Amino acid sequence: MFSRHTFRGLLIVCILCILASGCAPKIVKPGPGQGQPGPGWQPQHPVLEQQLQAVQANLKAVYFDYDKYTLSPEAQSALQYNAEILRSSPQVLLVSEGHCDERGTAEYNLALGDRRARAVVEFLVSLGIPANRFSTVSYGSEIPVDPGHNEAAWAKNRRVYLRVSK
Repeated sequence: MFSRHTFRGLLIVCILCILASGCAPKIVKPGPGQGQPGPGWQPQHPVLEQQLQAVQANLKAVYFDYDKYTLSPEAQSALQYNAEILRSSPQVLLVSEGHCDERGTAEYNLALGDRRARAVVEFLVSLGIPANRFSTVSYGSEIPVDPGHNEAAWAKNRRVYLRVSK
């Protein structure tokens, strides 16, 4: 049996252990010059500007039918070509930019452009390109590549453009 003094001693030890383990960890803030990359610091896998430009120059735009975001056989072929380029440059990140022609409301075109951008990313991911390399954005009909108001211009504007980023 525990005596009253033994019980009190054990209780004090337990309380001290609980207090010691419950304290917040000490936060050490870096001093001047600490925690920042120093001169000559290089990222582990630097992406050269020339490499970004070469990838960008070779990527094909993907075009869509009117009011559609499904990928045609021609679009899938262009994306298979793009996937080969992206496999050879695994450190390159991309923005899938969805665009629409001028027909439709601004809200509708933004949503359609978003679905197009996501359809392209999903297809590239299905080809083995990691999803974490992509982000998406929709510009709706705000950035036409052809300012014309006819079917030829509209066909050029219904697209997804893959823009490389660092």
